[in-house]
Amino acid sequence: MARPVGSSSTVTLFCLPYAGGNAAIYREWPSRLPAWIRLVPLHIPGRGLRHNMQPMHRWPELLALLVEDMRPHLSEPFAIFGHSMGALIGIELAHAIRARYGVSPVWFGASACTAPTRRERELHWLSCPDEEFIDEVRSLNGMPDELLENREFMELVLPFLRADFHLCGSYEYRSRVPLHCPVLALAGAADPILDDDPQSVSAWSRETTGEFQLTSLDADHFFINTHRDAVIDLVSDSLGRATGAHVQCGTPERRAAAA
Repeated sequence: MARPVGSSSTVTLFCLPYAGGNAAIYREWPSRLPAWIRLVPLHIPGRGLRHNMQPMHRWPELLALLVEDMRPHLSEPFAIFGHSMGALIGIELAHAIRARYGVSPVWFGASACTAPTRRERELHWLSCPDEEFIDEVRSLNGMPDELLENREFMELVLPFLRADFHLCGSYEYRSRVPLHCPVLALAGAADPILDDDPQSVSAWSRETTGEFQLTSLDADHFFINTHRDAVIDLVSDSLGRATGAHVQCGTPERRAAAA
């Protein structure tokens, strides 16, 4: 079970990026988070600090690598937040750590991600034509057309983009004991993932026996970039309530903008 946290405790917040992204999407977060939250970004192979590593498209290898990254921080209370693919990896890490070390997060945040129970298998991302794959990336509004049409750039990023999409598409839900911590799910009102399945994000409620909060932002899939301050405020406030810290982050104007 999640460990109780006193108001004076520091909480480690592990953060995971979306498909194709890297830990740099969280580089502005530490200066905006309250002092009691210590952000630890997790690095996915094939980009950022691990750009020399081959991309990983199989779950066991990726989870084993990231669990080792997290292990030195597990003696203190910790929380997990991920955007899109990052949330899916995050929930698997939470269960892997609970199974291996007997500890669980005090809070979990899932942002712009179809819940585990609502996912459908898609196994063609490693082999489909480049044009089909690029059209899918374009539909999520996460990359400008000038980059999508830059052949040299796309040759560099396609290997780890395909690996990330395959990870998500090959995900298999397994019934298991849910988490017991509070879960915050964030959704973009204009996110394409809601078009086919309006319950895709709200179904994260099934992943915990604890408190569940669903918050919608007036944004598309990549609101973690376009609405960064609002996301940071929501994460800080929710994590503060979960741990008893009761710390609010940001000015009243910023919190009003996030409402």
